Amino acid sequence: MQHALQVLTIMFMAAFKFLFSGLISFGMGYSFVETMIYMAIGGCIGALVFYLLGKTVLEWFRQRYVRKREARRLKGIPTKKIFTRTNRTIVRVKHKYGMLGLVMFTPPILSIPITSVLAAKYFKHDKRTLPALIGSILVWSVVLTTMWSFLR
Repeated sequence: MQHALQVLTIMFMAAFKFLFSGLISFGMGYSFVETMIYMAIGGCIGALVFYLLGKTVLEWFRQRYVRKREARRLKGIPTKKIFTRTNRTIVRVKHKYGMLGLVMFTPPILSIPITSVLAAKYFKHDKRTLPALIGSILVWSVVLTTMWSFLR
């Protein structure tokens, strides 16, 4: 029972803060291969859940925005400015680095939930997004497990 709880703890940590899950796993006494597998499974499950949940929630917010904007237009109230300085910066970064830049560099830095929601927001129409995100997590689980194994 305790072993299952420890494994779930590692997977849960990998789903939320991927960078430190290997350290926790090695601290619990797991081997290199076990750590890599638990990190990969937890990270992939977290990416899948947050990507799909993010798509659903973001679509709900988009529909809400469209309804409110239409209500404002019907009342004769001017609509809000769409292209702000922040929006332009986001679009510039998106075009410069693209989906591969997002999925290759942000899972360990930002965390899997934030990366998955950003991918769902900006790249939901690209069918390669979720496989690229999962592939990135698999690669990062090997890299981070190797890094933490040298530091323990």
